[in-house]
Amino acid sequence: MQANLTLKRGAISTACDLLEYITTNAELEGILIEYGISDHLSAAGSIAKTILALKGFATRNPDQQFQTDFGPKPLGLLLVEEAINRIEQSSRTEKLWKKLERYLNIDGYAFLRESLDDWDTLRITAILPAMPSFAEIPQASDEVDILLEKNDFSVAKRHLTSARDNLVQGDWEAANSQCRTFLEALTDAIADNLYGSDSLSKSGGLQKRQLLADRGFLSRDKHEFGDGNGQTFLPGLARLLHPDGAHPGISTQDDAMFRLQLVVVTAHWLLKRLESNKGRVE
Repeated sequence: MQANLTLKRGAISTACDLLEYITTNAELEGILIEYGISDHLSAAGSIAKTILALKGFATRNPDQQFQTDFGPKPLGLLLVEEAINRIEQSSRTEKLWKKLERYLNIDGYAFLRESLDDWDTLRITAILPAMPSFAEIPQASDEVDILLEKNDFSVAKRHLTSARDNLVQGDWEAANSQCRTFLEALTDAIADNLYGSDSLSKSGGLQKRQLLADRGFLSRDKHEFGDGNGQTFLPGLARLLHPDGAHPGISTQDDAMFRLQLVVVTAHWLLKRLESNKGRVE
């Protein structure tokens, strides 16, 4: 994995939770000394207290570079790699490894699994970008958060946060449901933002999306939106996002992550269009 990629608070914190399974203070202090982390924090007497201090420092400084035998690396990446290299992947730590994977997926990364020593079981050996760099999924997600905050789209933001939280918690169906609700709340908020009283007089989300199409924010000619059962993008995406209801067992982690990524990219596209349309509304 490239050393200039950023990991966020959830993944770093979970990597530190895994490192708490280190068995001796000497091993943990050795990590701090080897990479120069000990210049910024000291061992706190017990593994748990030292890890807590490390977690606080690392989540505040995820991109601070530390020298390794493979060159400088950001602290967040360094701690995830130390967890992979030092902590047993077993039933005892399984929940934390799954939690770390979910956080990594949200940040745009995935585990690399390989068969070691001719074992049949695949072991986690590294992390790598889940998307090619040109897709810029994590960057798009960051800008979506910024633009939601800028436009005071608090309802939409709350649903997106809930979708991410449900995914991290392994509740795939609830994550799917929140993705669809987020998309609906976002288009409602855009209509209200651009068209004021005309939008507020509409009785529901469908009417607001029809207003967006009538005013040209969404294009019928380009099949971005259509009335009825036509095969157009936004109605089709809404049906894809949550086709079976919030019943346990009908979705998977990959399905839920795919839907979240679709929603983030679509939201980014709509919010950037909103920014360019402001000031040009009739």
